Amino acid sequence: MNKLLLLLLLPIYSLAQTDSTDIIVRNLMEKQKIVGLSLAVIKNGKTIANKGYGLANAELNVPVNAETVIRLGSVSKQFFTTAILKLEEEGKLSIEDPVHKFFPDAPETWRPIRVKNLMSHTSGLQREAPAYDNFKIQPDSIVIKSAYNLPLVFKTGEKYQYCNVGYFMLAEIISRVSGKPWQDYIHEKLFVPAGMNNSYLTDFYQVIPNRASGYMHQHDTLINATSMYAIRPSGGFLSTSSDMIKWDKALREEKIILKKDNWEKLWTPFIKTSDKSDAKEYYGFGWTIDEYKGHKLVIHGGANTGFRSVYARFINDGLSIVILTNTDEANPRAIATALADYYFRN
Repeated sequence: MNKLLLLLLLPIYSLAQTDSTDIIVRNLMEKQKIVGLSLAVIKNGKTIANKGYGLANAELNVPVNAETVIRLGSVSKQFFTTAILKLEEEGKLSIEDPVHKFFPDAPETWRPIRVKNLMSHTSGLQREAPAYDNFKIQPDSIVIKSAYNLPLVFKTGEKYQYCNVGYFMLAEIISRVSGKPWQDYIHEKLFVPAGMNNSYLTDFYQVIPNRASGYMHQHDTLINATSMYAIRPSGGFLSTSSDMIKWDKALREEKIILKKDNWEKLWTPFIKTSDKSDAKEYYGFGWTIDEYKGHKLVIHGGANTGFRSVYARFINDGLSIVILTNTDEANPRAIATALADYYFRN
């Protein structure tokens, strides 16, 4: 094919790609009853799609766009593990440090727990702390201390079990070691260098421009999702598809925030997530490492009441997909894999 013909065909190819993406997304939004969705697709460093579908606010008929601010849920976990490695680079802690260094009054049963065990869900701590309450704003330290009397579920390091209280502890460690609130440290050391100007703490009361409302269905009727007043470090941030493209650039290039080796440490397999012999899924530090149809996949999902998200990175294919939704019943991972199937073929 000569260069002139190729140049003439490129706009047609791009249009077909965009149309197919729209068809896939809209069809699955309809099936999943999703009110609003923000999408970013990055291929080999180039943004293929960065747009919104549906409504950010159904009552006011406000559409979603690339700047709509949506809860990330546990996609936020990677920011905490990145911040921990940043503090390690600054010489302020080690991921091999025992948690008793930061929580000297913690029970004796917690002695074997290291910072890396909190990052990888291998601490043996129970998933949630008793004091956590969606409707109560309180210091992270109170939530953590409420878990002191709980027995370990398994021997530290022995296996994987998802644990949100571990991420409350990581947040508290960041605050104590850095000398500033964890959200400020993450903003200063991660968001600012990456150019993420529209990523925020999930503060219910703060007025945040372009923030999406959350929705859920009750007996097939759309209703406003239950509000979460508490700030939950395990899912502590709001962001946009545009900001997540900037974050993806930082991860892909491995030139800012962290040294290259530390970036890759985040998605190096640390523990198998299942005892099944044929299971291929591992957890690293704030990331799940898996395989999808032979393609290496580094991924994390997120869920807060009224919101579902996923950030999928097909490492060897140079393909990243970010999906942020404002509907409780959404399954963004199914949309991400449907889009991946399409992009693998093209």
